[in-house]
Amino acid sequence: MHLRPDARRLINYLHELPHRPVRFCPWCDATDLRFRSQPARQRLARYYCRSCRKSCNSLSDSPFANLHRMDQWAAFAVYLLAGWSSVQIAARFGLTSKVYFSWGRAVGVVMAEECAELHQWWTTRQFRENLQPPEHIERQQRAVVTWLEATLNARHARCPKCGGGQTYRIKGLRPKFKCDRCVTCFCTLSATPLTGMIRADLWVDFIKGVMDGQSIQDLKRSSGLGMGASKRWREQFLLLIEALGHSELLGWIVWMRSRRSNEVVSLVRQGGCLDMATRSVYPQGLRKGRFVSKQ
Repeated sequence: MHLRPDARRLINYLHELPHRPVRFCPWCDATDLRFRSQPARQRLARYYCRSCRKSCNSLSDSPFANLHRMDQWAAFAVYLLAGWSSVQIAARFGLTSKVYFSWGRAVGVVMAEECAELHQWWTTRQFRENLQPPEHIERQQRAVVTWLEATLNARHARCPKCGGGQTYRIKGLRPKFKCDRCVTCFCTLSATPLTGMIRADLWVDFIKGVMDGQSIQDLKRSSGLGMGASKRWREQFLLLIEALGHSELLGWIVWMRSRRSNEVVSLVRQGGCLDMATRSVYPQGLRKGRFVSKQ
């Protein structure tokens, strides 16, 4: 939260960067500049230095020198800070991979110079160097896990039909109850996105993996479920998080998920082995339905 002013300052800086006045020559630091040409559409005003006899503009001494489409740099920084992946940003702006990395490198340099604290925060999460969530995200993660555990381990519930509290739990992992008053059987998960799901013993570990930003392949390998079940479970748990009102946690999950490619690249560079068939960092489990640990 405290970095939002820095983010706004960075975006405003990139928006005003091409139009800032040139007061000295970036090549010789002389102030004897002469206006050389009028700015045309999508062009910058150029100046001529009488000392070194070189021309310059407002971007000559910046990392954005020789880069085009200056009207989109601020919007590019917005998507970069929002955690969009390189593929998504490149498709959004119609950029090639070379142009994307040139823009990203320039934004990173400017961010380090103008907003050092914001750059430190962004770098650790961009390259997954620090996977520790912020305090408010960690509180939301604990709230989701606590709600799920409390729901699964509840011993009593109020009957949705008659409103009576004289209920007892039916044997099983799912929170099913029977009402003595109206003899009605019900499940407390009926009105939630988790209705119809099985294997409740895997839910807590699975949702922790979802909140950590793991891919479908990693969730499949770590849980022992099939690919289709892993996809459905992930979608249902995301709907549950949204239903509980943790929108910031959803944004964090998207951010962590988009950074996984950097984590995989670092793993391979450090000598790690990646299963190319499923592109997972987890080994194949011996039994389905059992979580396995990283090796």
